[in-house]
Amino acid sequence: MTINYSDGRAVEAVLLTRTESTLLVAAQGADDVMEISNINGTWVSADCEPVAIEFAWRQLDRKPKISEADCHCSPELAARLIRLLFTDSSADTTESDVLVGSEIPFGSALGAAGAFAAV
Repeated sequence: MTINYSDGRAVEAVLLTRTESTLLVAAQGADDVMEISNINGTWVSADCEPVAIEFAWRQLDRKPKISEADCHCSPELAARLIRLLFTDSSADTTESDVLVGSEIPFGSALGAAGAFAAV
């Protein structure tokens, strides 16, 4: 877990016990166990300083942000994908019609649409 203080400090800690209104934590760099109390919905340190608690399991849900640049492809790949959308999917595919790193040929029903959607 991470304890975030209002002055911008962040301290890593391990939760030892928890009740409805208190947390006992072992904070990194601290010699003693630290008690954090929940007062009217706000977590407060033993020094009466409000803190924000970020539990490790909440951090796992974070996904990397996707930028517009991540969604762009080369003009050659875009032209190839568009061409493949208009080709007959029953035609035999060649080795060049297989997307690099993919096992689904572009000419297949899922290949062209799936590759185009992924780009």
